[in-house]
Amino acid sequence: MEKRALIAVAISLAILVLYQEVILKQLYPQPAVTPESAPPAPPVPPESLPAPVDLGAPPAGAVAAPAGRELVIDTELYRAVIDSAGGRLASFRLKRYRAAVAPDSPPQEIVSGGAPYPLGVQLRGKENLDDGGVEYQADRDHLELSGNGEGTLTLTGALGDATVTKTFAFRSGTYLIGLEVKVDGAAAFSELGLTWHRAGELTHAGSAPLFSQVAVLQGKKVLPEPFDGLADGKVIDKDIVWAAYDGPHFLAAMVPRAGESMRVWLKQRDRTTETMVLAPRRDGRLGAHLDVYAGPKTVDTLEQSGHSLARAVDLGYFGFIAIPLLHALRWSNKVTGNYGLDIILLTVVIKVLFIPLTQKSFKSMKAMQKLQPEMARIREKYKDQPEQVNKEVMELYRRHKVNPFGGCLPMVLQLPVFIGLYNALSHAVELRHAPFFLWINDLSAPDRLGALAIPFVAPPGIPVLTLLMGASMFIQQWMTPSTGDPQQQRVMMIMPVMFTFMFVSFPAGLTLYWLVNNVLTIGQQYVVSRPERRPQERS
Repeated sequence: MEKRALIAVAISLAILVLYQEVILKQLYPQPAVTPESAPPAPPVPPESLPAPVDLGAPPAGAVAAPAGRELVIDTELYRAVIDSAGGRLASFRLKRYRAAVAPDSPPQEIVSGGAPYPLGVQLRGKENLDDGGVEYQADRDHLELSGNGEGTLTLTGALGDATVTKTFAFRSGTYLIGLEVKVDGAAAFSELGLTWHRAGELTHAGSAPLFSQVAVLQGKKVLPEPFDGLADGKVIDKDIVWAAYDGPHFLAAMVPRAGESMRVWLKQRDRTTETMVLAPRRDGRLGAHLDVYAGPKTVDTLEQSGHSLARAVDLGYFGFIAIPLLHALRWSNKVTGNYGLDIILLTVVIKVLFIPLTQKSFKSMKAMQKLQPEMARIREKYKDQPEQVNKEVMELYRRHKVNPFGGCLPMVLQLPVFIGLYNALSHAVELRHAPFFLWINDLSAPDRLGALAIPFVAPPGIPVLTLLMGASMFIQQWMTPSTGDPQQQRVMMIMPVMFTFMFVSFPAGLTLYWLVNNVLTIGQQYVVSRPERRPQERS
């Protein structure tokens, strides 16, 4: 029974890891409302939503215009460039994050290469107009902010018969940008659209794509939308909190101001994904207020930015455990300066805190092992009476005061912490491009030594840390007291092989945690079993 419980725990953990890494990313439900095609509505009464227009056809002006003047905004956190042609965000480079692991690589770019650039304006009605070809006039060419500095950049341009005014508000020390759009002379249009295009994959020197999906926070529910599921377009309306391009470590979000009723349109054409926030006409005027976030997915930064942006960090059901562990890692790093050492220290601290539980588990397993000869005799004696076998076995447990679940329950109690730490390490942007020692120069990427091509191993190279982790699991399993059932022992010995294959593609930080945890467990098993070996050694 004890072995069955251990098998159940191990398999449950493996299933959980696979579920989070594979199934949630591939098969997560995609609740959304499909767009309805209807004739464009004339100007509507104040405070009422317009009838949906046909969102499937791109506007006539949706092609990229030749580059205009570069309007540069420099802060301590980023360098932004707004192109006067279209009044759009042509570049947004994060000064504190590199594009690749090489120390001399450029700052991380958030805006994907090529046009149309983000934060374009569309006027939607009987005809749809796009400001991609508008040459905006700016009130300044350069803005540099530091400390608590604040500043604005105002652009004015003509779109058809309408005048569009875009006012960007920048503040040093935050990744949030305010955007106010006002449109005058647009009586023929019923909606204003603000767009963010993602053209192809934003990568650098073989790095993974920056964004992996679109995510929309509707009310209190985050709706993940895979890029390849948007070919037919989707409209999500009511209670839109934000719409974002979401990746493992970075977020680019458009956030309607509180109280503004907007809807979101998502569409993919020719590997270009478009996210559009649609604002209806209000009080006879077209306009919109947005906050734009473009930056890292650190819990502290997102919480300080407000707008429930921290919901973009999915730490699972045990997020209340994962967040304190992330804080502990950051605090430790102020002392060590090496996140690999921080992971080791955190694993040691957690292991020490759970010593009483693991000691109890090991002792219970040893007690169960001592009863195996008697249990074998009971099974042999009542081999044709399974009910009697169970009765005799339970009586054996009672007589020797052994809890058959004593070895399993302490492990179950530790699972929330293990899962919380797993989720914390999976989403920690702090580990991105963070070196450890020797060949491990990025704790957020799989460890590889050299460039040897190995079947089923990508990227190429020898996964040394993963192989060490697998070997430690073999040793740990070999030292675990067995029930004497050869079939169950063979099943348990499969687990190290299974975990090794699983961890080949996992970040090195996760593998390091699992390796250190296994080594500590091996040491603890040795200490627990050593007193019983001394009499044998003396004899």
